[in-house]
Amino acid sequence: MPTVNGEIAAIFSEIADLLEIADANTFRVRAYRNAARMLAGLGRSVTDMVENNEDLDRLPSIGPDLAAKIVEFVKTGGCEQLDRLRRETTPALTDLLQFPGLGPKRVRTLHQELGIETLEQLQQAAKKGRIQTVHGFGRASEQNILNAIGTILKQSHAFKYSDALPLAEAILAELKTSPGVHQAVVAGSLRRHRETVADIDLLFTTEQPALLMDRLTQYAKVQRVLAKGVTRTSVVLNNGLQVDLRALAPVSFGAGLMYFTGSKTHNIALRKFASNA
Repeated sequence: MPTVNGEIAAIFSEIADLLEIADANTFRVRAYRNAARMLAGLGRSVTDMVENNEDLDRLPSIGPDLAAKIVEFVKTGGCEQLDRLRRETTPALTDLLQFPGLGPKRVRTLHQELGIETLEQLQQAAKKGRIQTVHGFGRASEQNILNAIGTILKQSHAFKYSDALPLAEAILAELKTSPGVHQAVVAGSLRRHRETVADIDLLFTTEQPALLMDRLTQYAKVQRVLAKGVTRTSVVLNNGLQVDLRALAPVSFGAGLMYFTGSKTHNIALRKFASNA
């Protein structure tokens, strides 16, 4: 389950992305990225520090401005600057940040050079060979973009619960045979018994997460690996359904199950309730 530190780190990373799209000062962008990395690895909870009135700007990479934003999030659950940047940034450009292989610099370049703002425009430009004419891109990049768009479009439709559940159960059964596995469950919208689901979320506790991640990427029905890490891996099955696997520490399993099962709206409401308790 993401901690407050992790949530603020994610906010600072998104702010850095949006500032970079806007061609903001490089040092300002770097300050947010450095702060995000520091918070992600910080061994103390900033919530405890705020409640104890500790000086946050004594933390590495944190000055008065960033300290104020940390306090703002701990007390309100939001960040006004992020909200403002989201309003000022073309929503479609923000969506393009989620596209594999397109970081803020590349999104800005494609927008400035070709006027690309949407996935459809990106696809059309790639089909016409315009992407490879842009500095920093090439024929291989263009083909990778077309391949990734094809995968995304396959995933864009929802899958029936009755179709997704047997797939999830089969993958669970396979992954449970991986050495070191203790707990293994389905989470997300599938666990909430939604009539349709966009993906499959699986949570595990294991002593050997790397082996578990390997086992998923080698699963027979996997068509494409979107991302692979130490504790999280995402793949696409041959029918277009995405599977997200997360390995949790045993002490975090209960909280993680609640977080990754609840909808985004539910989790936001729960967090605000907890902060006011």
